[in-house]
Amino acid sequence: MTKIALVASSGGHLYELFSLKEFYNPHPHFWVSFDTEDAGYLLRDEDVYWAYHPTNRSIINFIRNFFLARKILRREKPSMLISTGAGVGVSFLFAAKTQGIRTIYLESLTRITNLSLSGRLVYPFVDLFLVQWEHLTKAYPKAIFRGTIV
Repeated sequence: MTKIALVASSGGHLYELFSLKEFYNPHPHFWVSFDTEDAGYLLRDEDVYWAYHPTNRSIINFIRNFFLARKILRREKPSMLISTGAGVGVSFLFAAKTQGIRTIYLESLTRITNLSLSGRLVYPFVDLFLVQWEHLTKAYPKAIFRGTIV
């Protein structure tokens, strides 16, 4: 059976990923996010690991989260990791690739004309790169449009 790791920063990134409940709920899954009030509320009935934050351009927390990811992914053994970003997603996606785990990145709905920093960092290596605006597939040929989620 497919086990899914769901990784997102708190706030809008988390809400977008949480909105995919119909997709992930039938499968065993766990979450990685930040220990914030909104994440605690949304994920109150879920299995959750709390990552280091803030991650906005923090190389120290990027590295800390990379090693945290290696540890969690070895323990949980997911077959797939899905992230909407931001920085914590990059750390976990990198770690997942080193362990042979299938990786999926969903770019934020707010990214209308270009990719986020997180999106640009993971675009070259993720297995599936999804965007929520069809015209982005012209500028980013690897990107796939399947609609919006919220």
